[in-house]
Amino acid sequence: MLERIWWLLTQLNAGAKVTYARYRIECERSRATFKRDLDYLRERFGATVVYDPRMRRYALAGDSFELPYLLFDRFHLLMMLGACRQLAEVAGAEPREIRVLRERIELLLAMQYGGKAKDLVSFAVIRWTRCDIELVDVLIAAMTERRMVRFTYHTAHSGEVHRRTVEPYRLHHYRGSWHLAAFCHHRDRPRVFLLGRIQDPDPLDRRFGERRFDVTAFLEDTFGIYKGGAVQRVVLRFSPDIARSVRDEVWHRDQEMTDLEDGGLLLSLNVADLTEIRRHALMYGPDVEVLEPPELRRQVAEAAEGILKIYGNGEKK
Repeated sequence: MLERIWWLLTQLNAGAKVTYARYRIECERSRATFKRDLDYLRERFGATVVYDPRMRRYALAGDSFELPYLLFDRFHLLMMLGACRQLAEVAGAEPREIRVLRERIELLLAMQYGGKAKDLVSFAVIRWTRCDIELVDVLIAAMTERRMVRFTYHTAHSGEVHRRTVEPYRLHHYRGSWHLAAFCHHRDRPRVFLLGRIQDPDPLDRRFGERRFDVTAFLEDTFGIYKGGAVQRVVLRFSPDIARSVRDEVWHRDQEMTDLEDGGLLLSLNVADLTEIRRHALMYGPDVEVLEPPELRRQVAEAAEGILKIYGNGEKK
């Protein structure tokens, strides 16, 4: 439909002869659809399209007509286009649903700003976990219909496989991977499931009512995607060499930063699981020191010892 509306609008603005005969050749639609498209321009966008009996054509009552700016704001369209491209990348291929949406957004950009506008912004996901777009569709349907879902889940750290029944509340994209925030009946508590580890989803006839927990608070109150443990305060000390970069980063909305006299930096934040913050600390090597909690300091020290055993004096064995 957007293609037809755009064709009509460009022809009307150019003062071309807009007739059903030309519309039928260009758009391959019926006379009834032609009338509906003209009415759409009039009623939805306020275009004053009138019929000129003398010239036997449709024309604009004024000199020209522009589509409402807010409806096709370039910033919003570019952000949505970037999201479509990321979804296709994470899925491993471009599903039809995403392709159709991407093409429509690109058309809207071309309508307002020219064909090259779609290349003004780009996104890159460095690391991601692939997920099945059909699974996403199943979960969205279950969430909107408030249906419980049963699925097989492969737990990463233990390698165990369980059959879980959950109340699905939200799909959450985090660092290149899609997760499901849900209430797990197996654990009787809120859980986050990586979509890449979900198999054999089965929407049930059983429905759920009000959510059992505040999903936004659950996902955002502490650093990282791993949830469910006791909240701990983590304090990291960064060397002056890396502190300049870390100062520009936001690890969590409630983080606290303190500048040190030597040019270093203290970063403090809350976590509910040490797994992800441990990996982050190890990324910075000797440029970061874990000050709190003692358990995280021990884990990082053990990992450093393991690295040293692998590399030894730096010579390949």
